[in-house]
Amino acid sequence: MPDRLFPRWCGALFALLPLSEILYLPADAQSLYAAAAACAAAGLLAAGAARLSGAVAARPGVQLLLALAALFPLVCSLSRMSSFLRATVFTRVPLWVLCLALTLCALAHALSGLNVCAMWALPAVFLAGAVAVLSGVLTAGELRLSRLAAPTAALLPQFWSLLRLLLPGTLILALSLRDSSLAGAASRGLTAGGALLALLSLRTVLLLGPHTAALLPYPNFSAAGLAAIGDFARHGEVFFAVPLILCETGRCAALMSVILHVLPKRRS
Repeated sequence: MPDRLFPRWCGALFALLPLSEILYLPADAQSLYAAAAACAAAGLLAAGAARLSGAVAARPGVQLLLALAALFPLVCSLSRMSSFLRATVFTRVPLWVLCLALTLCALAHALSGLNVCAMWALPAVFLAGAVAVLSGVLTAGELRLSRLAAPTAALLPQFWSLLRLLLPGTLILALSLRDSSLAGAASRGLTAGGALLALLSLRTVLLLGPHTAALLPYPNFSAAGLAAIGDFARHGEVFFAVPLILCETGRCAALMSVILHVLPKRRS
């Protein structure tokens, strides 16, 4: 395992957190503002938690509490990923089979440790960003700017909902960094991932309209289905979803590594 967690790896690790929400986030006229505000707030809290991570590393009791707390966002991620795949792609595969497969994939990755999870987060984030940009370019001609609305108080429920989804994983991973100098990288990564999340929410609303988007269970996924490159890539939503599933699998692996860190190590 790499002995050092480089800032760019750390930034990519925290960018996974908002990217993991893209497939599930509801979309309406206020989604852009809610996503931007929630990710900005989570970024500030991540920086604060990361500054405490050096002190947390010297307290085994606190690390044990973090490991126990990591079970909640981990189970939620595996459950919603399995449900998404069951509803959209693998409709005939039992839910427990999908959940088991995702768990084993994340566990195999987590056994290498948090630093390796962060290292592999970098290409996953770049891939997700590239596919999202390509999807946006292919649908740019169908966007309707008239569907853009000004922010109102209606964004607050979405803001709090997204913040509640982001905070558990954000704080647990930030407190597990064991290096307070990475606070800035954690905040920048989460903010960058949040910016992409907000832009994709905007794209979905401008493409589908706020009323149609609000009725769909996976609006960002459905909007990506309108992107195509001739006959080669007629199912743009699949190409769009794959890197985002990789991002959430990486998020699960990072949370698993926090849990595995407190387990007794085998002596050689």
